Amino acid sequence: QMMSVCVGEDVPAEYVAVLREEMGFQSPTIPEVTQDNREKFTVIIGAGLSGIAAAIQLQRLGQPYIILEKNDALGGTWYENTYPEAGVDTPNHFYSFTFASEYDWEHYFSKQPEVLKYLHWVAERESVTEHIRFGAKVTGSTWNEDSNSWETRVDGPNGSETIVSDLVVTAVGQLNQPKLPEIPGLETFKGSIFHTAQWPGDIDLAGKRVALIGSGASAVQAARSIAATASSLTVFQRSPQWLMPNPDYLRSVSEAKRRLIREVPYYAAWYRFTLFWRYADGLLPTLQIDPAWEDSDRSINAVNDSHRRFLTRYMEKKLEGRPDLLEKALPDYPPYGKRMVVDNDWFDTLLRENVELVTDGVAEVSPSGVRTDRGDDRDFDVIIFATGFQATRMLGPLNFLGRGGRSLHEYWNDDDPKAYLGMTVPGFPNLFLLLGPNTALAHGGSVIFHVEAQVSYVAKCIAELINSGCNTLEPTEEACTQWTDAVAAAHRAMVFSHQGMSNWYKNSKGRVVTVSPWRLVDYWSWTREPDFEKLVLA
Repeated sequence: QMMSVCVGEDVPAEYVAVLREEMGFQSPTIPEVTQDNREKFTVIIGAGLSGIAAAIQLQRLGQPYIILEKNDALGGTWYENTYPEAGVDTPNHFYSFTFASEYDWEHYFSKQPEVLKYLHWVAERESVTEHIRFGAKVTGSTWNEDSNSWETRVDGPNGSETIVSDLVVTAVGQLNQPKLPEIPGLETFKGSIFHTAQWPGDIDLAGKRVALIGSGASAVQAARSIAATASSLTVFQRSPQWLMPNPDYLRSVSEAKRRLIREVPYYAAWYRFTLFWRYADGLLPTLQIDPAWEDSDRSINAVNDSHRRFLTRYMEKKLEGRPDLLEKALPDYPPYGKRMVVDNDWFDTLLRENVELVTDGVAEVSPSGVRTDRGDDRDFDVIIFATGFQATRMLGPLNFLGRGGRSLHEYWNDDDPKAYLGMTVPGFPNLFLLLGPNTALAHGGSVIFHVEAQVSYVAKCIAELINSGCNTLEPTEEACTQWTDAVAAAHRAMVFSHQGMSNWYKNSKGRVVTVSPWRLVDYWSWTREPDFEKLVLA
């Protein structure tokens, strides 16, 4: 009743249990290990937010672990992506762990330095940092059927070694391998050339002619700062994006608001709930394709069409008097077909005198710049790729050899990853994938929500392994197939699968493999307790 009054609409009873945990009124159940003197040693790969969450869960379970991190500091994507104005597009007071939600955020939507500072705060408070081995690059892992253990190969400052563990948890995420387009002549360019995820710390763009290739989330975030420094900025746009205005996006949290969150009992919990309700499951029904909807090229249902009208009006207002820019910037596909981008003064940036939006493709790179597919030669001092990540090639260069020496990448046919609940794979015992196939979020919500659901599930699986006296756990082939088929069927009815739509959610075969089609409450309920009828313990 209180939730319904708070948001002015009916909140179904099915949300009560999950929101008790999300709001901090009830702690998630920690499984009990009943067998004395039995421990399962775990290797966690990656010290980003999911690796930190896994470590904390293992500590609470009383199990030993080590985190192997290729970088020289923790943070994962929030350590690596230092391009100008890199930041969250989910409110911080929701994009935070339930067990560390009292953090005193300075902004509603924080930029990279503040998010990284938060992750350090959590890791140090929970004594995780001392378990991290930095500069440890994992190259792969092999299952030893004789000893029922994983043998993980690691390259470090002192050479190569193999670490043996009972379990492996991958915490490398989906957005960790930058994607560069295959453009002839990249190696010939005489200026600076790099991906936004590999931003040089010493780059100075003052007075430079800059080409920004791409117009997605990272481009929208970085362009404003680049344009304010460079002598000129040319944005090469392959396809336009729908941009969502948010008055809080660039705002600091007032001292009055921060005091409310810090000092007024339950204020922070209820504020977090309102963010959950606004930014999570409420949008999902509007992303379902209505088969009877006639104007299916521009929208997929009546509500989606209203979204299109609202976003179009916003764009028309921002670009008033510039029909040339409006024609280039207005998408011809339904809203939410690609990742929705929060407006970081993108349209204001495009209106600057030193900024040009180009819709011609880049045919090749020359020593002095680029040549478009229309044959125009343009000179630049710096070329920046804002072209996203190889999200469908999960685990990147890491390869796992499971039972019988079977390669996980071969099982996945390179870019067709599949896993039961997005976490476990048949034939690869005691291997857990965090933020694996179809567990990222595109319809709303915080990825941290899914991470916490997953690490809780992993802990309960480990506890069952120990308490049952078994050595291995993996899903049945049937469970994995049924889950994958259910995900595919759900996605076929959603905007992400809209005819002709290209996005980073789909693999080369057109199957959506990265994001989830489910409500957060559904995934939470499915991962709350492992279904051991779909798992094999031996």
